[in-house]
Amino acid sequence: MARPLTVAGVFAHPDDETWSLAGSFALLTPKGVRGVVWTATRGQAGEIAAGSGATRETLPEVREAEERAAMAAVGVERVSFGEYVDGQVKQADRDALTTAIHRFLDREQPDVLVTMEPGGVTAHPDHMAVSAATQAAFAAYLSAASSDREPRFYYWGVPVSEMAGWRELGRASGYELPGADDPYGAAGTPDDQFTCAVDTSAVAEQAWRALCQHRTQAGDPAYRLLGHQGNWRSVFARSQFIRVHPAPHPEDPPETSLVEAFGNG
Repeated sequence: MARPLTVAGVFAHPDDETWSLAGSFALLTPKGVRGVVWTATRGQAGEIAAGSGATRETLPEVREAEERAAMAAVGVERVSFGEYVDGQVKQADRDALTTAIHRFLDREQPDVLVTMEPGGVTAHPDHMAVSAATQAAFAAYLSAASSDREPRFYYWGVPVSEMAGWRELGRASGYELPGADDPYGAAGTPDDQFTCAVDTSAVAEQAWRALCQHRTQAGDPAYRLLGHQGNWRSVFARSQFIRVHPAPHPEDPPETSLVEAFGNG
């Protein structure tokens, strides 16, 4: 019996996986695609929203539980965590980080791997460190791959045009989002770099409900913006990715699913 297709996400903090992959997971897991996630930290330095019940001491375990609940909401049950500290991943030993990610890949045997684009989407040093280590880990994983299905590697990002629309939506709704020049402000990735656009409009509410599981982060302006007048409908209507491996050719048509190449979209 053929093993199921597996899509893996590797990220730095709890909720990174939901912003990036909740829609795709919600579409794919009912079709029998297996979803797995590895997160480097438990978000120890993150927000603590009023009413979330978390304290600075309990935040790591609370955020771990939030991520597990968010992923369960889109059909993902295999969630693993590294032992890294939020805000300190860049200072961690790069080889050790790469090895930890490679072990996860070797254990889960994904057919598709997704991480953030090299700029970390929001220029967060943790995001960029995990992205770089994931690239190195994938190279090692690929060199030893024995499956008849060649593994594929994608970056998740936000196009410049969508980032501009996101900020305009914020201004119109009364929420000022960090600008591209602010710390952790997102500039976006040039639109023409994206090779895969997934229509997630049918599962936009499911993705939003998954994000709402991250209750400790509910005070973040981005969360409040999405909750305002149903703005989540437009934000979670589409997810876009950049294929890294196999390298796309200029004549390749845009993909509409992370597993399109395997005949299961």
